[in-house]
Order: sequence, then C-alpha cells, then structure tokens
Amino acid sequence: MQLISQKQRKQRLQRRNEKIRELFGELTNKYPQWRIDAVIEEVAGRVFLSPRTVEAILSYEGVYAES
Repeated sequence: MQLISQKQRKQRLQRRNEKIRELFGELTNKYPQWRIDAVIEEVAGRVFLSPRTVEAILSYEGVYAES
C-alpha cells in the first residue's frame, strides 16, 4: 500500500513539474519582453510555490531532475 502511494506521489509531482514547465513556456511566448525572473515570479504566484522552487524545477536541479 505504501509503495503505491509513493509511486502515485512521484507521478503527481512529475505532472506538476511538467505543467510548470509548460506554463513557463506559454508565458515566455506571450510576454517576450519580460525578464526571465519576472516570468518565474508569475509562475510561482500561479502555482503557489516559491520562485526558487520554480527555478529549480525549470533547471532540473536536485530532486527535480527527471529520473
């Protein structure tokens, strides 16, 4: 039972990270004049994460690296 929930959590987090990357791409296309850090802050505000977490997800850093 525990193994299933861990697997589901990992899948949910991977989907969340994919959505964050998609949202970042959409916003950079929609607002090409915005600085990257402004886009990251906008994404962070929309998904209720810190800007640093969003930056780590976008950069595939640490635990946010796809395995």
